[in-house]
Amino acid sequence: MRVLIASTEMAPFAKTGGLADVAAALPKALRRIGVEADCILPLYRGLDRQGFPLSQSGPAIRVPMGHREESGVVMETDADTGVKAFLARNDRYFDREFFYGTKDGDYVDNCERFAFFCKSILEWIARSGRRYDILHCNEWQTALIPAYVKTLYSNEEAFRSTGTVMTLHNIGYQGLFWTHDLPFTGLGWELFTPQGIEFFGRINLLKAGLVFSDVLSTVSPTYSREIQTKEYGYGLEGILQARQEDLFGILNGVDYDEWNPKTDRLIAARYSNHSLAGKTACRADLLAEFGWAGTVSEPVIGFIGRLTDQKGLDLLVQIGGWLANQSVRLVVLGTGERKYEEAMEDLARRHPNRVSLRLGFDNRLAHKIQAGADIFLMPSRYEPCGLTQICSLKYGTVPVVRNTGGLADTVVDADEDPSGGTGFKFNGYNEGELTSAISRALAACAVSRRWKAIVQRGMKMNFSWEASAREYVALYDRALNKRR
Repeated sequence: MRVLIASTEMAPFAKTGGLADVAAALPKALRRIGVEADCILPLYRGLDRQGFPLSQSGPAIRVPMGHREESGVVMETDADTGVKAFLARNDRYFDREFFYGTKDGDYVDNCERFAFFCKSILEWIARSGRRYDILHCNEWQTALIPAYVKTLYSNEEAFRSTGTVMTLHNIGYQGLFWTHDLPFTGLGWELFTPQGIEFFGRINLLKAGLVFSDVLSTVSPTYSREIQTKEYGYGLEGILQARQEDLFGILNGVDYDEWNPKTDRLIAARYSNHSLAGKTACRADLLAEFGWAGTVSEPVIGFIGRLTDQKGLDLLVQIGGWLANQSVRLVVLGTGERKYEEAMEDLARRHPNRVSLRLGFDNRLAHKIQAGADIFLMPSRYEPCGLTQICSLKYGTVPVVRNTGGLADTVVDADEDPSGGTGFKFNGYNEGELTSAISRALAACAVSRRWKAIVQRGMKMNFSWEASAREYVALYDRALNKRR
């Protein structure tokens, strides 16, 4: 089976979030079980061309874009994981400082940019002679591909039996545009209907993928059910309910080659669930990193993530004063909405012996927090999958999470299941339930034998990509059967 994963990000070439890690790890895992999987993404300005030399793949292509044509070419290189990466080049669209937009907002031509990306992939496949059994699309930026396979390219021999899979990583991002952008997509007005790509008077690119893809997936079983409800569906719950037999939830895996305290070269000392002594050294190293040298007996709580509503920053800000009055230390790493950056800066300024903040993202420091903290906080409003809580389990840093999406699927509450618990969960999105969950974790932390058991159970959990890859192969088979 040959699979092409279409994504706008792939580590190490282009990364703003977890999508890049998925696009790198999934094809690697698929190849390990015998699937020939490649990945294609745009060729952005910031690529390290010395570290990853490029060569042209196939002939140059011409892509119709409204009343004109755009030229393009696809380059190829090898990722350090052994996966072949293809990069669609068009400097008009992708030679920019940022991938999607600036801090002032998205690029105004994003519909045009990613319609070009989707068409260029299909043009390249058709003209280069390459053939794929499955086109696996991710997020709204690639969601036009399933629509094109069944409309503009329906008579193209290269796609007669090609199956399409559409993965939703976060349904809150849908690719909404005004109708003046419709000519750039190449789709006709007959598709601008409530049953097609119309969404409250606008074009919805993600909806195109939901309507036309053979199989749909999202990144956790719980999230696949949640998005069929009004609370989590962002207006698309109706179509997801209609297609529920084709909708599946598969947990993202974690690349344990990178996230494993037994082998991690970015932390102060290595350790495992059989020998936790190294975690004590990592804790001391983390405290020193944040300016708290010396003996600190209080539990250390870590937070890594975007400072946004989705990640629960409004709750974290609300309980900031309460946390500062507990016998804990809070370390925060992330960047995001200005109001939350300023609120967390103010909290750290008022409580320098309790709260410390690093704005931005630092992979080295992320590893240190995972290894050195005692508790990992993830109070998300919603969380399609989440990776950092899975990493925290492997590092013996007990997660406190909201009972939603992938958090619900990966963490077992230690009070509800004393013999199988790996963390602590709360249901209602309010400060009372969050502080209660943290208090329960702190109470458990004070009982060393109980805490060690919770830590070791979490470290034994296995969320590797291989199991997820096998589930994706089953989806690919399902998509192919629908095309036969």
